[in-house]
Parts: sequence; C-alpha cells; structure tokens
Amino acid sequence: MSNHPTGSITNPFALPDAEGYTWLKGNLHSHTTNSDGKAAPQDRLDGYVNQGYDYLCLSDHHNITFINTVKAPDDFVLIQGAELHPDNPFGGQKHHFVCLNLSKDMDAQHMPPQHVIDEVNRQGGAVFLAHPHWSSVNIHRDTAPLTGFAGIEVFNTTCRVAGRGESSVQWDDWMELENRLYPALADDDSHAIEADRRDTYQGWTWVRVKERSADAIVEALVAGASYASTGPEIRDIQLRRTDEEGAERTQVEATVSCSSAQRIAAVCDSHGTEYHQHSELFETATFALRPNARWVRFEIVGATGLKAWSNPFDLTCLERA
Repeated sequence: MSNHPTGSITNPFALPDAEGYTWLKGNLHSHTTNSDGKAAPQDRLDGYVNQGYDYLCLSDHHNITFINTVKAPDDFVLIQGAELHPDNPFGGQKHHFVCLNLSKDMDAQHMPPQHVIDEVNRQGGAVFLAHPHWSSVNIHRDTAPLTGFAGIEVFNTTCRVAGRGESSVQWDDWMELENRLYPALADDDSHAIEADRRDTYQGWTWVRVKERSADAIVEALVAGASYASTGPEIRDIQLRRTDEEGAERTQVEATVSCSSAQRIAAVCDSHGTEYHQHSELFETATFALRPNARWVRFEIVGATGLKAWSNPFDLTCLERA
C-alpha cells in the first residue's frame, strides 16, 4: 500500500473569511409525500427554512422532486437530487445512494449500480453512500467493487431512531481498504412531520463556500470543505509536524478549537488517540497524534454527548515546523 492516501480533501478551516468564505448549514437527505415522507414538499422545505438552515435537498426515493415545484426564500439554496436504489449484485441489500445536483430522472432500479453512479456523475452530480450501517453494508463486498463515489453519510437521524445511526466504522474501513480519503455528511433522512419530533433537525452538514448556490455547495462537499454535526461546532483544526529531521517516526501535534466538549477522538488509519480533561469541559485541545499515522479525522463529543465529525486530513504531506 502506498504511504500517500489518494483523494484530495480541502481543509475548510484554512479558507479565510477575508476571501469571502462563509459557513452554510444544511440537510441533504429528506423525504416528502412524493415518496414515503409524511410532509408535503413545501412543508418540508418551510420547516428547514424556519429552523435557520441555509440549504436543503428534497431527496425523494427513485424520482427527483424538482426544485421549481416549491418556493424558497431568495437566500435559501435548494439542491436538486434523489435517493436512488439500484439492485446490489454483490450479495448485500439493495443500494441506497444520496445523489445530488441531478438534472433528470433515471430508472435506477433497472440499472447496474455502476451505471447509476456514472450517470449521476455525467449529469454533473455527486453520489454519497447512504447510511451503510443501517443498510448492513459490507464495504469490501458491496462498495469496493464500485467507483465514482463522492463520500459517505456518517450520521443519519432516522437510522439512529432505528438503532444504527452512525457509520463511522464503515467510513474508516472504506478509507483503509482503498487508502483513499472520503468526506462525510450528517443528515436527517427526514420522513416524519415536524410535530412528531422524530427525525428532523438533528443532523446537518456545515459547508464552507464563497457563494450560495447548489453548484458551489456540492463542489465544496465533494472537496471535503465541510464537517458533519449533530450539535457541536468545530471552529478550527491545526496540524503541525513536530518530529526532528532523521527521526524514525513521524509525529504530528493537533490543536482543535470547538464548542464546549467533554472529549475528542483522533481516529487515524491505524488506532488513534483521545483527548479529555477528565470531568472538565474545554473548548481548545492540543495533543499529539499516534506516531506514523497517514491520516486522521476528529470526532468531537459535546457537553451533552452530541457529536461532530471532521473530514480526514492527509498527514503524509505535512512538512516539519
């Protein structure tokens, strides 16, 4: 295996306000009465607008809910897409793909999964692997034979209600298997109406962009200029290589700034480490990562147990301080 992971990830915390970058909060997985959701498309949209979100994808099953059929405020971004379900020829359950920036429908249920991914990419869209833990996805069996994915859904609210909401192990397995870095999303996969308080407004993805447009948001998501959350904020991540010239082991020190946290896990390609201050909450942490790690991602556990996930960072390209 090469020492250098493939897949380019943009550090969103290195994109400065002075150059016009800003954070937008959104949900990329939701359902309406156009598939199996209980809320009408306009009601689903209005709910996320009223909760202060900046963007939304009405990702109904099988077919696009076209954005010209609903009305959003001028500064709110609608991303046109769908959740598509080609059969799985590799032995696992039917595939679940969150497909963003689609321009036209396709008969995905009668297409091989690779053809579906290729067609989404041909349309200028992006395919994220949806809730693999809930779907009992075996990455080696079901996902590795396919190419062209943009990333993975690491958290899904409606799957959490069903006991399998987090897919961080599948994320790590995929990156280790392919030695490739993939960005991640946190989504609601909302089906219920807001009044049920079941699967709305509990998982979101912050994206760092210069403009409020579907193209800019999807481009940033694919590049990894984002982070996923169920509550905590990640304000900054800095990495410094601290080993001396000629040292046998590479050593990297991380500084993470965030909202009030009880602990931070630094998950590396092999093992990892955890930072905490015992029973004390903190907002800044500086600590050493596991020596010789090739990549790292961070999980912030907030004061009430809610989590945020950074995208992975390539440590092989860091120069010594």
